[in-house]
Amino acid sequence: MYIPADHYLWDFWILPHEGTYHLYYLKAPRNLASPELRHFHACVGHAVSDDLIEWQDQGTVLRAGAAGAWDDRAIWTGSAVSMQGRAFMLYTGTSRAEHRLIQRIGLASSSDLCSWVRHPGNPVIESRGAFYEQETDLHFSERTWRDPFLFEHEGACYVLVTARARQGSKDGRGCIALARADDRWNFEVLPPAYSPGLFSQMEVPQLLRAEDAYVLLFSVERGGHADNSPLPKVAGTYYARSKDPRGGYSLPQLLIGDRSQSRYGAKLIKGPEGQWLMLSWLHRNAHGDFVGGLSDPEPVDLEPDGTIVLPGSGRA
Repeated sequence: MYIPADHYLWDFWILPHEGTYHLYYLKAPRNLASPELRHFHACVGHAVSDDLIEWQDQGTVLRAGAAGAWDDRAIWTGSAVSMQGRAFMLYTGTSRAEHRLIQRIGLASSSDLCSWVRHPGNPVIESRGAFYEQETDLHFSERTWRDPFLFEHEGACYVLVTARARQGSKDGRGCIALARADDRWNFEVLPPAYSPGLFSQMEVPQLLRAEDAYVLLFSVERGGHADNSPLPKVAGTYYARSKDPRGGYSLPQLLIGDRSQSRYGAKLIKGPEGQWLMLSWLHRNAHGDFVGGLSDPEPVDLEPDGTIVLPGSGRA
C-alpha cells in the first residue's frame, strides 16, 4: 500500500511510460481539521514506480490557479495520455468566486511527465447544450462536470466526463458525458455515452479495451443509487460493456464495493508482465476512519467479452 505520511491520497490516474508507472493523484495535507476539507485544498501529486507496489514521491505537479482564475479554488480529478511525443492531461477546476459549485475542465501538457504547463485557452470544456444540467435546473448544489477521461477512437480524441443529464428523476440523472476534440483542443459536447438512470452521480470513469468489447468503469458513493435501481446499493466501482466506446453500454455490474465504502475509484491497468491488475484508493478502515492511500495491485481477468473476473469469485 502507498499511504503518504503527510498528505491524503484519493482519486488517481496512471500513465505508463518506458517501463515506469507515473501515478497522478489528488492530494491534500493530513493536518486539516477534517478529511472532508481535502476537497477545498486539492492539488495533483505525482509518484513513480516500476512495479505498482513501491512508489517514490515526486512532489506536486499541478496546483490551484492564480487568484481570480477559473481554477483558483482547487484541482480535482483528471486523466493523462501520451500522443505525438508529448503528454496531455485533462483536469477538473473550481473557483473561489463560484464557491466551487461550477466545475470546468482544463488542459495541461508536458514533455517529461513531471513539469506540466496549462493550456492558454483553458478551460477547454464546460457543461453546455441541451443534454446536461445547467444552473436553471440543478437538483444538486453543484453543476456536475468533472473527472475527464481521455481516449482515442478511429483517429479522433474523445473525453468521458462525470455529469448529470438534464432529464430524468432527481436521483437517476447521473451519466457519463461525451465530448470530441479537434486538432486544436476545441471540444464539441455530445449526448451522453452512458445514462442508465440508476445513479445520482457516476464518478471517475475509465475506459478499457477487451478483445471483443469496450469496458467502462465508474464509481458510485454511498447513497448514490436511484430508488429504482436493481443493483446492490453499495459504494464502489461498477462496469458496463459495449461494442462502441461512445455509447450502447449494457446494464452495469458491480466490480468491487461494500456498504462502508472501504475502497473507491478502482482502476485496471496492465502490470509489468502484461497481466491485468486492479488498484483502488483506500477510503475507510475497519473502524470507519478515513485512510487516504493507494491499495496494492490485485490480479484480475479481463475476458474477451469484457467481463471482469476477480480471483476466487467466479464471474463478476
